[in-house]
Amino acid sequence: MVYAQLNKVEEEKVPLPVDEDLPGMGQYYCLHCDRYFSNVAVRDEHFKTKRHKKRVKQMMGPAPHTQLDAELAAGMGMPDNGPKLMSM
Repeated sequence: MVYAQLNKVEEEKVPLPVDEDLPGMGQYYCLHCDRYFSNVAVRDEHFKTKRHKKRVKQMMGPAPHTQLDAELAAGMGMPDNGPKLMSM
C-alpha cells in the first residue's frame, strides 16, 4: 500500500486530514516509515536518520511481491496438467 502511494503523481496526493488523536494533529507524516510526528522540526530530524534513509532506499527499489507471486512460488497457481492425451 505504501509502495502504491509513493508512485502516485503529486497532483493526486490529498492533504492529510486533521486528527486530534495523532501526534501533531496528524499533519506531520513520514510516508516511507508510516509514522506521525509532533512538529515539523522533529519530522525533519527523522528525515536525516539512518533508519529513514534505509527505508527510502528500500522503497525506491523493485516492486514488492504480491499475493499472486507468493501463491505461484508455493505451487498454488494455475495447475499445469501437461498436454491432453488422445483417448482410444
